[in-house]
Amino acid sequence: MTSRVGIILFIIFFFNISVSSADFNPRKIYDDTSPTVVLITGLEPGQRIMSKGTGSIIRNDGLVLTNTHVILNKKTDLPFQNLRIYLKPNQITGNLKKDTSLKYLGEVIKFSEKLDLALIKIKSLSNNDPLQILRFSDSDSVSIGDPVIAIGHPEQGGLWTLTTGTISSHINDHGNITGKNVFQTETSFNRGNSGGPLIDKNGLMIGVNSMISRKAKDGLAITGVNFSIKSRVVLGWLDSVGFNFNYVSTINSNDTRIENSQDAGIVPVPKPKKSKTKPQKRINTIKKEPKILTEIRPYKNKDLIKQVEDEMEDMMNEMKTNSKQ
Repeated sequence: MTSRVGIILFIIFFFNISVSSADFNPRKIYDDTSPTVVLITGLEPGQRIMSKGTGSIIRNDGLVLTNTHVILNKKTDLPFQNLRIYLKPNQITGNLKKDTSLKYLGEVIKFSEKLDLALIKIKSLSNNDPLQILRFSDSDSVSIGDPVIAIGHPEQGGLWTLTTGTISSHINDHGNITGKNVFQTETSFNRGNSGGPLIDKNGLMIGVNSMISRKAKDGLAITGVNFSIKSRVVLGWLDSVGFNFNYVSTINSNDTRIENSQDAGIVPVPKPKKSKTKPQKRINTIKKEPKILTEIRPYKNKDLIKQVEDEMEDMMNEMKTNSKQ
């Protein structure tokens, strides 16, 4: 009798796992959501130091959510003067020039250094450029062990790269920053994934991928420890800066209210001063570990650097032509 009960319980357990696995279809989720993911590059005129990261289109007028460290020049604590946003082509070919042909200028709207969240806008977007948007799910409905995917542009990897994994843990006030609640996941992130979405099995964004841990204080290598800012934190911040978004209701969550982030270090986008004096560097007391995904550094992909420089030259020529008209 006991053996029969054990067999029945095993069958039920195996059946539940099979059903759960069948519900999670990374290929379909990727096909549905990857057009909402963008590539973001930041560059200063005359410099070969570039920031490369990821963002998500959250409104059909071209509003994009990403990380602050993707769009901020650490030398000046100001947004990069040249921000470019690249939309995903219908097909990824592996050819850099073709895969980055849908390019636009970007404009910074708001950012929070403490929460590492930023809003940028695609400029000069015509009505003939329909945009898909990525909607939010309530991160409070997510449990440890739930399957997730990430889409981004990892350093030395491909563009619009898919990685899969599960939720490992919940962490509140990450880095001793009040209100910065994150998921820990073993879904693979690398530099370049910054600002990209963490997506649940329903194709909804539950987090913004932001940080990685790769080395302990004693030098021991760390693997599979990655952090994503929860969607409940994101929507609370968006609401505090005047952008109201709701969660998409799911079976597991009927609560579509958002938390108040209590400003959480929100700052308006500063305008560069016309003075020739070098701006003072602000003292940053935020703990630097774990490292951000897209550290500002010389980028190793020479092809992409060359392409961005060519685009900057085109921009300057366009400005000169317009000024003569």
